[in-house]
Amino acid sequence: MRDPLKDLLNKKPVQVAIVLGSGLGEMVSEIIPEVILPYKDIPGFPTSTVEGHEGKFVLGEWKGHRLLAAKGRFHYYEGYSIEKVLSIIEYFHDVGITHVVITNAAGLINTKYPKGTIFRIDDFIDFTKKAAEAGDLTLAKIRDHEKKAIDKAAKISGVNIGSGIYVWTTGPSYETPAEIQYFSRLGADIVGMSTMPEVIRARSYGMNVYPLSCATNYAAGIKKEALYHEEVTETALKVSGNMKALVSSLLTVINQK
Repeated sequence: MRDPLKDLLNKKPVQVAIVLGSGLGEMVSEIIPEVILPYKDIPGFPTSTVEGHEGKFVLGEWKGHRLLAAKGRFHYYEGYSIEKVLSIIEYFHDVGITHVVITNAAGLINTKYPKGTIFRIDDFIDFTKKAAEAGDLTLAKIRDHEKKAIDKAAKISGVNIGSGIYVWTTGPSYETPAEIQYFSRLGADIVGMSTMPEVIRARSYGMNVYPLSCATNYAAGIKKEALYHEEVTETALKVSGNMKALVSSLLTVINQK
């Protein structure tokens, strides 16, 4: 079976791609599409089973920028191997992507920041002990030129962002309060169930990677309130305007290079 998206990108390449996490798919709802390709139509490609992960590639123009968006990702807790989890990054590599914006929704550990803060992810803690399967663990740490690009985009957009360390856990259950206290002592700011292997694999291919996280809920035990998945999508939608402004400005910074 021919892949119409790859056929088009071979003729008219695109340099920038974005991975959209839980509740963040709405961020590029304004894309003027050239091609929409559901994951299920790609032979051997996994399908997303998580609410809020639509499961398709969209190639098109958004706010004056041509990009490839992955609406929905794969998680280790869905029963996939790390290689299957990395299918989107492998696809990006196959079609010649050189810049990847990776987003996610995460639990907030550092109470210096309010819920809804968008974080620049500077480094990771691997609580799964699976990240090495994606590549060299030293590639988890953000590089200076990537950090500068995100900071410049934040300044242009006027969006106040946080920065810090993301803990990758297997999920699918939320962490216990004791685990969150432990992560806090390790220096973690946010916690989630994705992104670290994607960042490592993309950088191993020489891609420039810009990891952003929306702190959609307080992690377990941080506040006296119950955790529920709907809060993730609700908060992501509330701050989608800030995320759109930040990413749009980041694309401008990237395309100026």
